[in-house]
Amino acid sequence: MHREGHIGFSLMVISIVMSLLKCWDSKALITAIIALVFSTFPDVDLKLGIAHRKWTHSVFFGLIVGLAFGWVAKMSGLSFEAGFLGAFGGIILHILGDLLTYKAFAPLYPFSKRKIALGLFRSDNAIINRLILILGLLTFSILYLHYNSEYF
Repeated sequence: MHREGHIGFSLMVISIVMSLLKCWDSKALITAIIALVFSTFPDVDLKLGIAHRKWTHSVFFGLIVGLAFGWVAKMSGLSFEAGFLGAFGGIILHILGDLLTYKAFAPLYPFSKRKIALGLFRSDNAIINRLILILGLLTFSILYLHYNSEYF
């Protein structure tokens, strides 16, 4: 999945979770924004020239980054929880999005080298990536308005 697909997928999941939890306050929105930023972070491996979908596409990497960003958030005046949940959640959402594609990888690396993929579409399918972005924007907009408007 490409950047716009990851952002759209993350928006869909985040807005559904926030609606189920009935949690649209400012702390939840800050956590959601952090998650959106981190939802594209695992693809840093492409810029660094290291193996794609190996180290940066694992739950272990998400945990390390989540803990580190939780600390940074706390030192910056935000809560550790918002920083941790946002960073860890964003990376997990990236992994879940990539699991939908054809290319198998090991999301539990280095503890398990078992590669998995659901094989629903190619990660570079521009139409699918754009459609997921549009669906994510629509889902977030509709659920946000539903929760925050007396008329919707």
